[in-house]
Amino acid sequence: MSFYTSLTGLNAATAQLSVTSNNIANVGTTGFKRSRADFGDIFATSPLQKAASVIGQGVSLKAVTQEFSQGNIQFSANSLDIAITGDGFFPLQSADGLQDVYTRNGTFVLDDSFNVVNSAGQTLIAANVDSSGKADLDNLRKLQIPRKTSGDARETSQVQLGLNFPADAKVIEAPFDRNDPATYSKTTTATVYDANGIGYLATVYYAKTQMSTPADPTNKWQTHVFIGDTKLQELLIQSRQDGERMFVNKYGETRRESEIPPELIARGASKLFKVDDLRNATASDPAAVEGTALESATINQWISGLRLADVLSPGSDLLTPAPSAQSRLAFDINVDGSGTTRRIDLSNMIEADGPKLTGIEMARAMTNAINEAYGDERYFDVSEEVASDGTLLRVKIGDGDFQDITVPEAFGSRNRAKVTSAELVAAMQAGFDAASAASNLTPAPRIVVAYDRVAQEFSYTQPDSTAKLQLQGVRETPGLLGLSAVPVTVDALGRDGHTVIPNGSTLVPAADQRFGVEVRFDEGQRRFVIASGSTGDTSSIRVTVPSSTDVPDNEIGRLFGLRTTETGTSTTPLRGVASQPAVLRGDSIGLNLDNKFRVDESNNQFVVTVDNVTGVITIPPKAEYGIEEFRDALERRINAMSDRFGRTVSGVKVEVKGTSTKHFEFTTGTTGDNAFMKVTANSIWGLADVGSTRGVTSTWQEPTQARNEAGFAQYVGRNGLETTDPGDFSEAESRDLWAPIYLDKGELTFDTTGKLKSPAEAVAFKSATIGESGATLQFSIDYASSTQYSSPFSVRKQDQNGRPEGDLIGVDISDDGLVSASYSNGTQKSLAKIVLTNFASPTGLRQIGDSSFYATAKSGEAKAGEAGAAGFGTIRAGARERANVDLTQELVELITSQRNFQANAKAIETNNTLTQTIIQLRS
Repeated sequence: MSFYTSLTGLNAATAQLSVTSNNIANVGTTGFKRSRADFGDIFATSPLQKAASVIGQGVSLKAVTQEFSQGNIQFSANSLDIAITGDGFFPLQSADGLQDVYTRNGTFVLDDSFNVVNSAGQTLIAANVDSSGKADLDNLRKLQIPRKTSGDARETSQVQLGLNFPADAKVIEAPFDRNDPATYSKTTTATVYDANGIGYLATVYYAKTQMSTPADPTNKWQTHVFIGDTKLQELLIQSRQDGERMFVNKYGETRRESEIPPELIARGASKLFKVDDLRNATASDPAAVEGTALESATINQWISGLRLADVLSPGSDLLTPAPSAQSRLAFDINVDGSGTTRRIDLSNMIEADGPKLTGIEMARAMTNAINEAYGDERYFDVSEEVASDGTLLRVKIGDGDFQDITVPEAFGSRNRAKVTSAELVAAMQAGFDAASAASNLTPAPRIVVAYDRVAQEFSYTQPDSTAKLQLQGVRETPGLLGLSAVPVTVDALGRDGHTVIPNGSTLVPAADQRFGVEVRFDEGQRRFVIASGSTGDTSSIRVTVPSSTDVPDNEIGRLFGLRTTETGTSTTPLRGVASQPAVLRGDSIGLNLDNKFRVDESNNQFVVTVDNVTGVITIPPKAEYGIEEFRDALERRINAMSDRFGRTVSGVKVEVKGTSTKHFEFTTGTTGDNAFMKVTANSIWGLADVGSTRGVTSTWQEPTQARNEAGFAQYVGRNGLETTDPGDFSEAESRDLWAPIYLDKGELTFDTTGKLKSPAEAVAFKSATIGESGATLQFSIDYASSTQYSSPFSVRKQDQNGRPEGDLIGVDISDDGLVSASYSNGTQKSLAKIVLTNFASPTGLRQIGDSSFYATAKSGEAKAGEAGAAGFGTIRAGARERANVDLTQELVELITSQRNFQANAKAIETNNTLTQTIIQLRS
């Protein structure tokens, strides 16, 4: 047995010598990882043997494993020599594309297909990258580095020329002739490229055409551009003001580009307009719907006075609030494209004993109804006014007890902050009727509840009784109705002396509110006319008669001439532009508005006139007001004003403006000459001596289209050239667009300081085919950095953005693996990103030679990642990783292996001697 034991030792020593020899042999192999022989002792025993007395049976080779420690980095001149610093392997694909291979040997070259491969023909795998260099690890492919760009040539689109023109150059009056140097001052040349990267020489000729004068303090140079014998046609140069391009709309308004929404600027073909042709302003008009001409009998009735109940169709039960009665005198209207179409119901004017109305009076009533429907009337917010049991207020009739007036249950099931005046009056009326019926008075007094818009207060009148009425609130302090726990006696006129202003949100959303609609009765034209409150082509009116009444004998059509009709914005300018409101600016406010201030009876009244409505505004006295609270209270009260003719105020804006000193500014909701504003108040508000102000009806002018010498109208095509052919110009499409205003073509203008005044943008040219080459070029020349000084003509800057195709001149691989290629045409491209792979147990990889490995079940699956990420090392281009073999260590291993071999051989020799001795003893 000892012979066998020593034999296993000899085998182990031999294996260790082989592993060490292999390590030493590969000390120069790039990316090689040294191997280590792992041994285990052999020990065997039976279950009945005592293990402590059993001798081992030798040694066995368990495994030969690699040590994946970092090797030294050796630099090289080849940018495709790549080393990994840290953990990870290069992923490769076998030459046949069927096997995934992993290696630390980063010595690569380009094959004939421009693939990056190693000496075994295995292709390096990389990931696609986005514009920021982020790798797409789900999209791996072979790494290719093209030696030449393909389709990378760029056509010249802009040439930059920074020139200095001599200020003392003489004006040339002779017509330009490129063959006659006397007709131009200077020339420059520049190489430009077509789409195929072929270069052409462009020559620019410069002729001074104007010297500055007191009347026109500018110097002008005319440019002419040729490529070979082909003259490039300049597009028109657009007019500018303060460096901004100028545009004109269909109303003759001129504006800078920054003042116009980008989507409203004409980008295609347009009419040709010149600055000098803008004249003849006229007043703007509102959109208006004109009713059909009324019959003679009907128009005569409107002139003399008409009671609606007398002329409506018999048998229609018009004196009851039946739906049929309402629909017969109702129409829908939409003003200025509001998101809300309003129903205008005139059935409340159908009274058997009602007054006769003239057409003018009826038009005024319709005006009031439309403006009220579209105005900024507010809801009543009673959420803070109502007690927990639903009590709104308490009333005492005569000598009886106070009785609760409660809100309907419906107020509790919806938002109590949105109660209309009609709903609130109806709720209070029902409560007073119940309280009157429960009183001990006989007969029970009839109490009529109403809300007076003019006086801005509730009234509680008794047509048939003089019973004493007392009111009491449900709060300790006065609320919306002005009532508190202290009872108030209603006077003989049914008033409790409290001003009540609607305090909720507006019935109509602010975006859908419209102001200043006017209905006119035209006796001469025998028709009613409904006009928008805004002027210009942006105003519109749409009247819709409900389908149930849109029949020949319906009352809306017969009495008012109204049919379903619409007047909107027009495709051609007819009505002009929006007019301006009346704006009243007060003097400085004599208070420190940074602090709270007091308002009392000495300074809380404002006499306000808005259009035709005049009223006295009283702000509730209070010890501490903030300016925003005060401004809001003033604005709400102004917009709640009404007069006895039913006219209301809406849309007035009250603002506090100023920096060091503050002042009030009032703006009407209506616009045009009829908009009027006057406010008088205590001098502390800066409104004691401020006059009245009116709005302005805007004026407009239809711009005159330029004509050529033959009298034909001129257009500007998409190519920027003048033409008499309208081409794809569309009057309808250009309806709301702003068209450019042009200067002369190809002209450079300098001010007296020598700075370029125009053009401030590049001069573009029409696409041109160059000679017999068939090449098509279209580019622009930017003269922005040019000057006109006293120094001689010089080219200070010349550049262009075209390029030919390029050849590969260098490859750069960054530490994170990003591969960038540089080409001779100046381009640089990010081609891909070299990724690394790693394994849960690298020692489980299977060696296949060439410092390469296959993945196995022991190593785990390959995990890809970017270099420098967690778990992955970095990449160093132009370097190789040397073998991690330490020769000193390996020599020591050789000596150790040799000693082990000799010792085991000696053991065999000793066993042999002992065996011979035993044999001799037996003999």
